[in-house]
Amino acid sequence: MINTILKRCSCRKFKKEQLSKEELQLVLDAGLSAPSGMNLQDTKIVVVQDKNDISALSKLNAQIWVKEDIDPFYGAPTVCLILAPRASRNNVKDGSLVIGYMQMGAYAIGVGSCWINRCDSMMETEEGKKWLKKWNLEEYVGVGICILGYPDQEYTKKTIKEDRVIYND
Repeated sequence: MINTILKRCSCRKFKKEQLSKEELQLVLDAGLSAPSGMNLQDTKIVVVQDKNDISALSKLNAQIWVKEDIDPFYGAPTVCLILAPRASRNNVKDGSLVIGYMQMGAYAIGVGSCWINRCDSMMETEEGKKWLKKWNLEEYVGVGICILGYPDQEYTKKTIKEDRVIYND
C-alpha cells in the first residue's frame, strides 16, 4: 500500500477503451471508503461515461478555465464528479478525501486518474444547476472531478520537494 502512495502520479493521456465494471467498482469503493467528518458519508459520486455528456461537461469546465476549445478531461472515458451537501461543514474536506482515495485505488489496480478542478464553479452556473437538478442533487456543491481510464502514457519518476516538513523540536 505504501508503494501506491509513494508512486501514484496523475495521468493525462488515456486509451479510449472503457474501464471494466469490476475495476470501476473497485475505484468507487475505494473512494466511498474514505473517512468523513462524524462518519456522515454524505458525499456523492456521479459517474459519467456517456461521450455526449462528457463532452458537454468538458466544455463547461473549459469555459470556466480558459475560455478555449480544449478538453480539460484529457479524453478520459470515465468522469466522476464528487459532490457534497452545501450545508455540510466538512463538504470540501470530505469530498477531497473521496477523490484522493479514488486516485490511490485506481493506481493500485493499474487505472489512470487525475484530479480536475473547477467542479465547484461548474455547478454554480445555470448549466451546472441543470445537471444537479437532473441528478436530484440541487442541495449539493461540486468538490472536484476525478477522471479515470487506462493510461496511454509512461509515468515519470515522482519527485518530492524538500524542506516541506518542519520539526518543532
